[in-house]
Amino acid sequence: MWRADNYDAPTPVGYSLDTTAWWSGDLAHQLSVGDSEATPVNQAAKAWETWRAEIAEIGGRSPLIHFQDVTDNRIDISGGHPGGLARFLARSPTLLGNLIRDDVARRPAHKAALRLVDHALELHHTRGLDTIALGIGLVEWKHEGVDYAGPLLMRPVRLRRRGNDVEITLKRARVRLNPGLQRAFAEQLQITLDAAAFVALTDDGGAFKPNAALDRLRNLTAHRGDVAVSARLVISSFGEVYQALLDDAKDLDHPILDALGGNAHAREAVRGSRVPVELTNPDDRAADEDRFVVESDPEQDAIVATILGGNSLVIRVTPGAGGTQTLVNALGALVSANKRALVVSPRPASLQEISARLAEAGLGGLAASVEAPGTGMITAISRNEKTKKPHLNDVDAALERLRKVILLYREALTKKDQQLGVSALECFTRLGNLSLLPKPPETTARLDETALVSLSSGLGQAAELLARAAELGEFTYGPGDTPWYGVSFANLEDAQKSQERARRLHSDGLPRLAELMQAVIAQTPLPQAKTVGQMGIFVHLLVDMRDSIDRFQPRVFDRPVTELIKATGPKEMSRGVPALQRRRLIALAKEYVRPGVRVGDLHGSLIKIQQQREVWNRFVDTGHPPTLPGGLGEAHAAYQHVEADLAELDRVLGTTEPGLRLADMTIQDLYEFLGKLVEESEILHGLERRQEVADHLANWHLQPLVDDLATRHVAGERVAAELELAWWRGALETILQKEEALLGSDIAVLERLEADFRLVDEAHTAGNAQRLAWQLAERWSLGLMDWPEEASALKKILKNQTATVPRLISLAPHLATALSPVWLASPYNVHHLPDTLRFDAVFVVDAGSLRTSEALGALRRARAVVVMGDPVTQAPTPFEVGLRLDRTVPERDLDVWHEESLMADLTGLVPSLALTRSYRPSGDDVAALVNRSFYSGQQESVPWAGSFLGHPSVVLDVVDDGHGLPDATTGTVESVDNEVALATQHVIDHARSRPNESLMVITASALHATRVHEAVVTAVAALPDLHAFFAQDSTEPFTVLTLEQARAVTRDRVIFSLGYGRTPHGRVLSDLGPLSLPGGERLLAVAFTRARRHVRVISCVGVEELRDERLPPTTKALGDVLHRVLSPPLGFDNRQEHDPLLVDLARRLEALGMHVELNYKGKIPLAARHGGYCIAVDTDVSLMGMSVREGLRLRPSALARSGWHYVRAHAVELFSAPDQVARRIGTLVGLVDAEPVATPQRDVRGDDGE
Repeated sequence: MWRADNYDAPTPVGYSLDTTAWWSGDLAHQLSVGDSEATPVNQAAKAWETWRAEIAEIGGRSPLIHFQDVTDNRIDISGGHPGGLARFLARSPTLLGNLIRDDVARRPAHKAALRLVDHALELHHTRGLDTIALGIGLVEWKHEGVDYAGPLLMRPVRLRRRGNDVEITLKRARVRLNPGLQRAFAEQLQITLDAAAFVALTDDGGAFKPNAALDRLRNLTAHRGDVAVSARLVISSFGEVYQALLDDAKDLDHPILDALGGNAHAREAVRGSRVPVELTNPDDRAADEDRFVVESDPEQDAIVATILGGNSLVIRVTPGAGGTQTLVNALGALVSANKRALVVSPRPASLQEISARLAEAGLGGLAASVEAPGTGMITAISRNEKTKKPHLNDVDAALERLRKVILLYREALTKKDQQLGVSALECFTRLGNLSLLPKPPETTARLDETALVSLSSGLGQAAELLARAAELGEFTYGPGDTPWYGVSFANLEDAQKSQERARRLHSDGLPRLAELMQAVIAQTPLPQAKTVGQMGIFVHLLVDMRDSIDRFQPRVFDRPVTELIKATGPKEMSRGVPALQRRRLIALAKEYVRPGVRVGDLHGSLIKIQQQREVWNRFVDTGHPPTLPGGLGEAHAAYQHVEADLAELDRVLGTTEPGLRLADMTIQDLYEFLGKLVEESEILHGLERRQEVADHLANWHLQPLVDDLATRHVAGERVAAELELAWWRGALETILQKEEALLGSDIAVLERLEADFRLVDEAHTAGNAQRLAWQLAERWSLGLMDWPEEASALKKILKNQTATVPRLISLAPHLATALSPVWLASPYNVHHLPDTLRFDAVFVVDAGSLRTSEALGALRRARAVVVMGDPVTQAPTPFEVGLRLDRTVPERDLDVWHEESLMADLTGLVPSLALTRSYRPSGDDVAALVNRSFYSGQQESVPWAGSFLGHPSVVLDVVDDGHGLPDATTGTVESVDNEVALATQHVIDHARSRPNESLMVITASALHATRVHEAVVTAVAALPDLHAFFAQDSTEPFTVLTLEQARAVTRDRVIFSLGYGRTPHGRVLSDLGPLSLPGGERLLAVAFTRARRHVRVISCVGVEELRDERLPPTTKALGDVLHRVLSPPLGFDNRQEHDPLLVDLARRLEALGMHVELNYKGKIPLAARHGGYCIAVDTDVSLMGMSVREGLRLRPSALARSGWHYVRAHAVELFSAPDQVARRIGTLVGLVDAEPVATPQRDVRGDDGE
């Protein structure tokens, strides 16, 4: 039973083995010609025969039966040294010099060995074929006048260079009968050879002795005189490709093959079978739907979604564009959906990279190799047994939560406020622009919300009004310049009246009052008055006391009269006072009244007297009784006049509030203030015009700004900028207060939020692989319970190391599929897959280097076909498995051959997509060169920090005295001594200075490749300190290859040594070998795309010589490319408007001593360097068009891989704390101490922080 919590539904029994063609109901195969007796013929049948004919030519003449037994083609160890042979047959690495110790015999053997090594490397790298083998026993015969020869038995051998020698190792694989010989004997001689019997005859008690097998064949052919069997041990390239492919191509009845073969109905059916796919924005994708097991960019997302929809597809992949990670994600998605896939490539490096990427993601063994299925199965079992169920719900929830907050923040940055009509990002940009003006505005005025809203649509009009006000002199005087500032008059007459009043006060009123009051006060114990207000108090006090003394005796002021007040008051007030005492107090009060004076309101008069007494005592603390001075009346009258004038001025000046009145000023300050009012001022001229403008400005609520402009006397041409600053800053403050999604412009919160997202997103991606691993582990566990017999059979197969694909599929079909739902194969071994095994998707990688006929075995097993390749560097080329002296190279045109590739055939039949983002950390100059020269500018790449530091990534060395003699046969000048020496020297220099980087020398000349390799070996022999670099076991060892051999090989650094020179007379020949042949530009593209980091070009021919119009176009193409090396474009067109906040930051960084470039290569908003450090700065604006994952995690990672130190600067931080950002960058490069230093910041909420 399947558990309820299992991730997937069970695989139906027999699903992995199809007994009928799944396309049998397809209309493309139900052909009718309108005649019931006629036999329908598929229109593609003619193409089938053409493909089969092409297959028969693959690999050339089979060395299994057409072996050329000549010295250059093989290493004959039949007469080898016994000690060396014993070591060799014991599977120990053995040098050729130990096998063949005779100098005369060793020389041709060494030559043949080097030829075999080169041949083996080319076949392995470009075809995935390992054909070097030990031929045991040589059989020669004739049939129908044709001579045949081949080994009887074979055993795989590995050859590798070891210094000046060649190391030979017998592989662990068992001896096998030559299948070509077995087949030929059966067909030609009607002799059946039992492979197992012949192999068994070589085993003599565990020792290998082939004589019995040779004798057995001699006995079987003794009746024929045309068969010779000799006891020989020869090492050569033994193998064949075509026969197995022909056997596998018997049934080509398949919709896609029919369409490729020209069946019109099938072509329409394939074109119409495309399933529409809805692409989801990564930011909108739910976490449980985002199941990529490795990183993925938008181009790759679209491709994976299309593949998962069941579509066939052509994918154009430029160098380094992430084809492997796209494929790995597609495989993960298919396997998660319980589907099977087959990946086919002629290049082992491509398949190995896929396996390595899966293993790196924790999915080792997900894909099993057809060549060694047991290894993948064991890895998968180990993974399944160790996998634990991941708990990722919290991670997924956190991912969605953090992503949502970040998206809301992004949205809030660009969201326009409904009332103001602008966004926060616009505010930052405009404020940044203002700060970059030659004289930036400096206003600190704050506009209220009413002003901000009203100005949102009338900012220009308000600016014109301000400019008009400035023209009228409104800002010539400020509050500190004249007391008339800000005073409004109805007309000029009112202004003149007010100034005349001030003049009267200043010249007469105030001085006279002060003089009179001083004389009056001097007659009393009162202190001299400090303000006009105090004068008023004293005048009124003395006048009131004078009135009281006129009616009462002066002694009434001697003591408090509170008891008298109670007694004379209403009954309620005197309640509690005995009546007798009350009458006595009333009588006493009347005694204070002067004789003859009648007081109508005695109670009220006593209250006034008590108040006057209290005021007197407040100012006179000596106990002196009140006295009445002379001149009081005149002083009183003068005060009344001054008081009236000051009150009117208070009204005009708006100082009527207590504490602000003129009467509250000290006499001296008041006198000086009146003096300023009296002074002539331009502010009082043109009042009517200014008042009209002022009224309009008041309607805009701009008084705070007007006051600030007047205070600073801002010129008219600058008032518009000041208004913009006040409005945009106010708008920003308002938006920040309203938008909660902006997180209060808290930089620390933003940084923490993005850091948390990166951590969670990394955990999510890793968790996707863990989830898939658990899903596979569950399938495996359930499979063990459901199919125990298969489990036992599988265990036995793996334990005995006898795993082959047919055995695995026949004995454990369900468990094999559960373990490895993906198979990796070469087009030359895909036939090992059972004919009934079908795949939901077949991926043909490097499809540009395969003809359709070579991929038939993969295509016919596919429900959907996805081909991936580089349309520029890849083209199918013929090859030969065996070495032959009479090999004829067909006249070739790589362009024509590319048009015959599987990739070209499928283009137009199924949809095409492209991967154009290169992730190689290659230099900008080599990336730009390749992009312009070969990919029409369609390739995108991340700038390399080394290029920003000035390190070239493509260098041209023209060899001095690059002359040589033309070859007598070819007429070409190949492998000039000076070029060999220079290439060798660069190889030695690399080994010394960059031993951790891989290196390869490539050349257009096979002769030059041999000579350079020999020269390097000779040089290294005398340099023991460099042996480790050249002799170490590495996945990318040093090698020297021709351009054809290098198609599938990459290294960190490449030396492209042309290999052709000039004649002794300095003449340049038009023949540059393969580069001069039609389609040679493709090989030229190979030369410049094999390096991940650096290309050095060595040429004996000058650039301009190669650009001679008389040369063939393919030769001239090399000159054009080299001309671009010497004359790169001036640079990226950087005329677009820069982010003002970054311009400001750039100025600060330059002030620190850094070199800064804005919008570097159009890819980095701000790039800075100092002391070998390169800084890449991203802002909110630069990341806005990317998904959250790409902007916050993938892009920083890509920049870091290219050597950049990444800095994320938020817009709010660039605006409010640019110095802090600059110091952070300065600290990274060592220009600023790491200790935090307080720096002034611009508060986006205002100077007061509100």
